[in-house]
Amino acid sequence: MRQPPARRFEPDDLLSFKLVSEMVLSHDGRFIVYVVEEIDAGADAYVSNLWLIAASGGAPRQITFGSDTNESPRFSPDSSRIAFLSDRGGGPAQLHVMRLDGGEARRLTDLESGAGLPAWSPDGAALVFSAEVASDAPPGAPRVVTRALYKSDGKGFVLDRRTHLFIVPAEGGEARQITRGDANESDPAWSPDGRLIAFSRTRTGSRDAHWSDLWVMAPSGEGLRQVTRSCPLATMPSWSPDGRALAFYSPREEGASRQHVWVADARGEADPRMITSEDTEVASFPLGKLMPPAWSADGRELAVVLATESTSEVALISVEQRTLRKAISDDRQITQISAAPSAGAIAFLWSTMRLCGLLGSARWDGSESRLLVNVNEAWGEGRAWPDVSLREFRSASGMENAGLLMLPPGREGEPVPLLVNVHGGPHAYVEFGFTYRPYWYVLVSRGWAVLSLNPVGSGGYGKEFADRLRGRWGERDLPEHLAAIDELVAEGTVDGDRVAIAGKSYGGFMAAWAIGKTKRFRASVSSAPVANLESHYGTSDTGYYVDPHDMRGEPFDRRERYRKLSPVSWAGEATTPTLILCGEEDHRCPIGHSEELFAALVRSGKAPVEFIRFPGGDHHLAEHGKPSHRVFYNRRLIAWVERYCAKERAPETT
Repeated sequence: MRQPPARRFEPDDLLSFKLVSEMVLSHDGRFIVYVVEEIDAGADAYVSNLWLIAASGGAPRQITFGSDTNESPRFSPDSSRIAFLSDRGGGPAQLHVMRLDGGEARRLTDLESGAGLPAWSPDGAALVFSAEVASDAPPGAPRVVTRALYKSDGKGFVLDRRTHLFIVPAEGGEARQITRGDANESDPAWSPDGRLIAFSRTRTGSRDAHWSDLWVMAPSGEGLRQVTRSCPLATMPSWSPDGRALAFYSPREEGASRQHVWVADARGEADPRMITSEDTEVASFPLGKLMPPAWSADGRELAVVLATESTSEVALISVEQRTLRKAISDDRQITQISAAPSAGAIAFLWSTMRLCGLLGSARWDGSESRLLVNVNEAWGEGRAWPDVSLREFRSASGMENAGLLMLPPGREGEPVPLLVNVHGGPHAYVEFGFTYRPYWYVLVSRGWAVLSLNPVGSGGYGKEFADRLRGRWGERDLPEHLAAIDELVAEGTVDGDRVAIAGKSYGGFMAAWAIGKTKRFRASVSSAPVANLESHYGTSDTGYYVDPHDMRGEPFDRRERYRKLSPVSWAGEATTPTLILCGEEDHRCPIGHSEELFAALVRSGKAPVEFIRFPGGDHHLAEHGKPSHRVFYNRRLIAWVERYCAKERAPETT
């Protein structure tokens, strides 16, 4: 019997894709609660509900229902209850608690701005959480800005709001605010004996409000004590079993994106120790949820997810010896873990080179690993899945670069067109799986190849590899992309006359940089680009401290470098048809950069250019934006590269 032809991917497929966005393992190691996010295409909105499955396997059971957002589940210490956030009933998400053995969820909070991530007290009697507190400034009043950090991507203007900690009884009652002042507090964690709460607290100066330190205090809010002072971004503390130490994450330098694992004396009487090497970094993914370091039951090890070249792994780090042993390390990208130390178990989410959001469990050391849930198993059946591989390329500098190469299934015959996709950061890495970039899958099912490199500057390859791009954006990594293209053309895989480039954020920078530096590409798609480094420094929510790190100096000290490395400086040389995509509420790479690039290309008049603005879209509109906008984004990108990389291109019309 003949098999039906494989189904090609289309942009609309993202509307039926389900994402396991978060999961937590119960403290006794028996159950996993996970969040399934789906799209309600009619409402043009997301719906997320909680599901429960035994960590040993079996049939999952849905435990929340409806068209609400139910997320951020946390098991009580005795594993009998789940606290979670839900916007059921309308308004911002509030804290709810439900029992595992059934019954309706009970709402615990009714705060004007909603509640944040909850953490249970060790006795299960109370929960601590963060929540926004609005200022009493009248709406529409002039905004007086006194610090560099006054806006945030995905949140907008934040100078008139503070995030403070609250405690609420688990059986119900009034939520009590326990922190106040000009700082923002988050990531609360109870000490094992319940006498202290550790948390992350931002600084309040005009220059350093993006810094955060660890503090501890009593649940009453008294006895406030600072624990860290030298780490620029101390977040996600977790207590050692004996309550003497705190593990947490922070980069080593201000403005750096590569995070490491640290351990601090909970009394704050000694400097914290970085227990991972300079060449080791914590993995972080736009569709994953970073969890605090997980202590082993004896307090000797920490389980964390580390970025390792093109993949990521669950690693166990010795707190004293600072040695590392791998628990789960293969060709997957682990995106989140949750641990039950007393049960010697972990749960984890991962992505393959095809698909993201798979759920599994294992023993603490990674043994007995099993797949529990693939919510897209039926969705993926009969698809024209690409042939995917991690491949090494010899770069122009002689170094080797790993690339994710996607080819049409069963490809035979003549060379195919190629999309070169550049990742963000630049100190990030290629993320695996649908739905990060649905257009990859659509193009491959239509006969394209897709290449996404981890060139010099990428994370996961050590400090020296990442630092080589600082102050050399575009100059050192574009030649590596071009060398990989040449290699694919020489071997007959790719049609060298039909090559396009695309990317978002730093990838948008590269797509804009490349068109001013080479004629190699027939089409370019620059999404949310950094187009002008001088203006990015003052308009981005992170530019004023990230750019000096990446450019090795402030713009007033390195003016020529900032200008030389800005794509708008070279836009007059561009002859490549260019599509620009950006959200109007993007505060990371503000839309003004897209406007500058568009204006320069239009005035140059050497090639077609189109600019698409997404109302309400932030920097992550392609991954988290309004579903209809995401479909439109993918459709227009695909149409653009297909149009200008066609074998026989129709003449331009005016």
